Amino acid sequence: MSMEKVSMKRLGIYCCILLIAGLSGCTLMQPPRPAVIPVESEPVPVPVAVVPQGTAKELFKAGVDALQHGDGQKARPLLQQVLVLEPGHKNAASLLQQIDANPAEMLGKEKFPYKVQQGDTLSLIARRFLGDHFKFYILARYNDIVLSDNLEAGRIINIPGKKPPPGKAAPAMIAEQPATPDVSNLRLSEAKKLYNDGRFADSINVLERIQSEGGANAESSDFLLTVYIAYAKKLTDSGEFAEADKLLSRALTAYPGNERLRKAFAKTLKLMPDHARAKAALAKLKPEMVEDYYKDYARARRRQDYTEALNSLDKLLEIDPYHELAKSNRNEIKAILDREQLGRQHK
Repeated sequence: MSMEKVSMKRLGIYCCILLIAGLSGCTLMQPPRPAVIPVESEPVPVPVAVVPQGTAKELFKAGVDALQHGDGQKARPLLQQVLVLEPGHKNAASLLQQIDANPAEMLGKEKFPYKVQQGDTLSLIARRFLGDHFKFYILARYNDIVLSDNLEAGRIINIPGKKPPPGKAAPAMIAEQPATPDVSNLRLSEAKKLYNDGRFADSINVLERIQSEGGANAESSDFLLTVYIAYAKKLTDSGEFAEADKLLSRALTAYPGNERLRKAFAKTLKLMPDHARAKAALAKLKPEMVEDYYKDYARARRRQDYTEALNSLDKLLEIDPYHELAKSNRNEIKAILDREQLGRQHK
């Protein structure tokens, strides 16, 4: 029995050892790792080029404006699109070349100093010495000029090439050509910039040149009137009544019968009550001014703008206190305004 017990005991020990070994083996065995699924990388987005929209004329004007403010990067796509629409657009091609060109290589190292004159702009100087208004940008880069800065009279800039002999015009100015629409738009843009800078005389000079060169349009003509009136106001505000008188007389010669100019002229002449010529001019303008203010009253009344209508009648009666129709209309308009005010108070 003892031998059997010993055998059974050994058998039990062996079984335990096998069981422990089996369990150990199970513990040591690692479960199979799942297969790694490769993640596809997202494609790098390709930048989309924004194509400027508009006609060739509009885009060219915007490109020139950008260059006048020294922004070549903004001008580049605008001018490139102009050439897509009009492959033969020489001015657009020229300006594109000027954005990247080396100024000294393009214009040459030989140069001479030039003193900027009253009324000069870069496009005028480029036309005079380089034969092309649209070389204003390369000329600006040649002189390290930021175009948003003023080109003040008296400033010294460098002009490429040989200095013309004393008393002789630059070759580019000998045969002046009529202004093209592109040139007129360029000059108008310059005139607006001069106006915004408060340089009214220079702005008028540029605009009058557009007129004399046959490149004027409705926009430039209307803007010239605006500058005439603004400059006259500046002169009268500073007490230069005679200069304002001369300016507006010149303007009325160019625009006879213009309502805006007549009103500005009459206002200026009133500030010169002791001036004999002013009195005569006021007397001559009186019927025209009365008619203008009555038209203003009629337009305002049709719009039912009774406050403006009353204001126009007051100005008319200031010139002609005995105008019976104006006095009658004034009483009527005043009654309407009083009723409106009373109605608002009751509300």
